[in-house]
Amino acid sequence: MQGLSLAEFSVQATLLTFFLCYLLYKIFKTYHRFRYISDTPTSRIASAAQGYVELNGLGELMPGSVIHSPFSQRRCLWYQCILEKRNSSQKHNYWMEESNQISDQLFRLVDDSGECIIIPDGAHVIPSIERVWYANSSRVNPLQRGRGWFAKFFGSANYRFTEKLITVAEPLHVMGLFKSIEKNSTLDNLDVKVSDLVQHWKKNPKKYLTPFDLDNNGRIQRVEWKLIRKQAASLIRQQQPETFLHTLQNPNESDHPFLISALSEPELILKKQRYIALYSMLFLLLLYILLTAIEAY
Repeated sequence: MQGLSLAEFSVQATLLTFFLCYLLYKIFKTYHRFRYISDTPTSRIASAAQGYVELNGLGELMPGSVIHSPFSQRRCLWYQCILEKRNSSQKHNYWMEESNQISDQLFRLVDDSGECIIIPDGAHVIPSIERVWYANSSRVNPLQRGRGWFAKFFGSANYRFTEKLITVAEPLHVMGLFKSIEKNSTLDNLDVKVSDLVQHWKKNPKKYLTPFDLDNNGRIQRVEWKLIRKQAASLIRQQQPETFLHTLQNPNESDHPFLISALSEPELILKKQRYIALYSMLFLLLLYILLTAIEAY
């Protein structure tokens, strides 16, 4: 920087300062996610509290559902398929995105206590498989990669394919908003069960029906029969086990990450620690360079 004019030096120093601010932002952002991953206790699906949770389990397809990657046609739980085209300018080549297909289909997370439906829309996904290859046509079969890498290194490949997948039966670590909805299936044939219970009560009216005889005339009127049936329905609901449909979705809060990861919690923590260390060392190095350059100038 010693040979630069004051204006040129100012521009270089300003750019370096902006990059230092960006690194500082990445350090705090990564540390924030690291703290969420390490501090949030892992719950079992059946006993998870309503709200923001962390779960572990196996990823499975929904019953009757089939998800295939648009590129490889491989069966999976989630995919992201990116197609890019090479473009050239006077000074350099660059890739321009032509399509970016991201799966939003539901799948299940299963542990030893139950299952939870994952709604992946808006999630930060860490896939189990990520592949990149090159070809000269956007219509080429991505499985027939052939000279793809040769074309890349010699600058003749016109298209780049990127495929990210989470495969079926993959161990997953997820964090998001947990909600449970009561299923109606447990109350099938409720009318039949209510009628059966009322018939049983009719066999011993003094014990079961007398409390509903509001006017004490010895006869059960139409309004009183409604109360009897209502009471019977309430008892049946209480006796039947409650079952719930569990879901995990985007919390839509910037402070709460929505994460679907094929990496385990220890692997995620180690990855975040490495990124924090890398960003920190780069920040300190560039800060030293900037301060040294300012002092020397």
